[in-house]
Amino acid sequence: MDYAIQHVNDDHGKEMVQIVQVYADFIDVAKVTLLDYDASGMELLVVQTEKGAQKTRIPFPKGLNRPNDFRQVLVEMVKVARKRQEK
Repeated sequence: MDYAIQHVNDDHGKEMVQIVQVYADFIDVAKVTLLDYDASGMELLVVQTEKGAQKTRIPFPKGLNRPNDFRQVLVEMVKVARKRQEK
C-alpha cells in the first residue's frame, strides 16, 4: 500500500486534482496528497488556493476486493472526472 500511495503522489497529481474537483466538489485546487486508502475510499489532503489545506474522504464508486483493485478504481475515477470536466 505504501508504494501505491507514494506512486500516486509522485506521478499523478493532476489526476488527483481532477478526482477531487469532480467527486468532492472542490473548485480552486492547488494540490492533492493521498494520505491513505482502504477498501471503501481514500483520505486526502486538499490544498485550495484561497482556503488552504483540509482533509477530506472520497468514497470509491465500488469497493476494493483485492489490493490490485486500487489502480483499476482510480483509473475509472479519472476517466469519469475527465468526461465530466469536458462538459
